[in-house]
Amino acid sequence: MARNEYHYVITLQFQKEGVPGVNANTVTGTVAARRGEDRQALYQRLLKHAMAALEADNAVTLFFDLAPNGL
Repeated sequence: MARNEYHYVITLQFQKEGVPGVNANTVTGTVAARRGEDRQALYQRLLKHAMAALEADNAVTLFFDLAPNGL
């Protein structure tokens, strides 16, 4: 495990065009921080990743957690 590896949980709320109602879903995984990347930049990268994974064009973050992956 790399020292810069983190576990993340991000829950988004979003609407899909043509689909009634509001959706919410969670994406989890591990990610390595890039050299010089701070928490905000990593959050923005993970937000884009989660939106793509959920096929959401626009979303609101309901929950976000980022912690070192080691125990």
